[in-house]
Amino acid sequence: MNNNFNDNWFDDFDDASDYGDNEYIYDLTSLNEFYESVKGNPGFIDPDSFEDYINLALEIGEYEIGLELANLYLDFSSYDSEIWQKKGLFHLQLGQDEEAEKALLRAYSLNPTDVETLLNLASVYEQLDNREQELFYLNLADELYPDNKDVKMRLVYYYEDNDLNKAIDILYQMLVQNPHDSEVLNELAFCYEIDSDYNKSIEIYEKILEIEPYSYITYYNLGVLYSHLQEWNKAIESYKYCIAINDSFASAHFNLGNAYAATGRHIEAIDSYKRTLEIDNDDFSAWYNIGLSYEELEEYHKAINAYTNAIKINPQHYNSYLSRGFCYDTLGKHQLALNDFNKAIEISSDNPDAWLAKADLEYSLGNLSESIENYMKALELDPRNPDIYFNIALTFYEMGDLGSALKYYNECTHLSPNWAEPYYQKAKIYFFLSKTQDAFESLRQSFKLDPQKQAQFEKEFPDIVNSKLYKKLLEK
Repeated sequence: MNNNFNDNWFDDFDDASDYGDNEYIYDLTSLNEFYESVKGNPGFIDPDSFEDYINLALEIGEYEIGLELANLYLDFSSYDSEIWQKKGLFHLQLGQDEEAEKALLRAYSLNPTDVETLLNLASVYEQLDNREQELFYLNLADELYPDNKDVKMRLVYYYEDNDLNKAIDILYQMLVQNPHDSEVLNELAFCYEIDSDYNKSIEIYEKILEIEPYSYITYYNLGVLYSHLQEWNKAIESYKYCIAINDSFASAHFNLGNAYAATGRHIEAIDSYKRTLEIDNDDFSAWYNIGLSYEELEEYHKAINAYTNAIKINPQHYNSYLSRGFCYDTLGKHQLALNDFNKAIEISSDNPDAWLAKADLEYSLGNLSESIENYMKALELDPRNPDIYFNIALTFYEMGDLGSALKYYNECTHLSPNWAEPYYQKAKIYFFLSKTQDAFESLRQSFKLDPQKQAQFEKEFPDIVNSKLYKKLLEK
């Protein structure tokens, strides 16, 4: 199933949804009018108005206008650390990291104890991938403001990437001051999740529910953790609680579908994915997973329809073409299958799966040379895959090239020494080549790994079964 565990669920909390369109249009109009008036009268400076509109530009995301206003203001008053800081933020938002660094260093030189400047400098150095300088300014802020929660959290975020135990230590120190701080507890649970200590993370989320019993995000996070642990019934229960509190949370419906699918409850999974699409009709992953569930139910026409809907939303979705191709192949629509496998290869030519699927299809159609060509391409991309070596060997065998078949079966047994089938196939080739001793040795290894191979061999080769060498083989 397409996995949504790391789904960008915070889109559901987009600030724009709380910031009305009319209010935004009013503020933007007001900002533009002020900007035009300033351009028309560059000698006029009202510091308070400038500061208000610079802050407004930052608030509504009009960074270019904000930057121009900040530059105009600093031409008039070049010692205002607050405006230098805002100038740095505009540069940062515009992706102009080096300019942001210059502006924020200027702000720092004017006011070296301003916590926002220190944190923003840390952000710039994070963008510049200068982790040493990032930590320097975070530690400086922490020394100046040891009780500042924002500073502590920024240190936690830094150490989550560099020293997870240090991040956890800081969070526990913060909990000494306030053991019921849900934000800190959430971050602590997240740290344990990063560390793959899912049970500890669950324990902390359950503590959060004691504080905030109607936190649907916490139930959602529990569902994700139980899914990681493959405790599917608990995951389903957690997602259901989440949905009971907030039925419009698309990711919870999606992951509930994944949990149902993992337990073979595909009808319920499809219902959950369809509910996801009612909330977010552009979620191609939901259509893709619907297709997978229908495929498991062997309802291939419905699966094809679902994959087609996924492709309509995302025409570059590799897996939808690949899966739809498998369905077409199952239904005997080989040209349509081949078209989809070719499209998947066009989208992602460095993925071996489509090459392998195309090779299998060519083999089933009796196009053995084309099959070998595609298997070889898959092998280039995945040289440690014993299945590909096996399929190449089988195809060469069908072509009558026993030497090449033997070569690839040998590679296969080298990569997968506990797989009985390639030893069995090698034995057949050795018999054809009259290499009886090698044949019986391969046969012996095959029987050892899979005792059922003996009954298969005796049915296929009754003449050999009656030989003294075969009976001697069984005595070993």
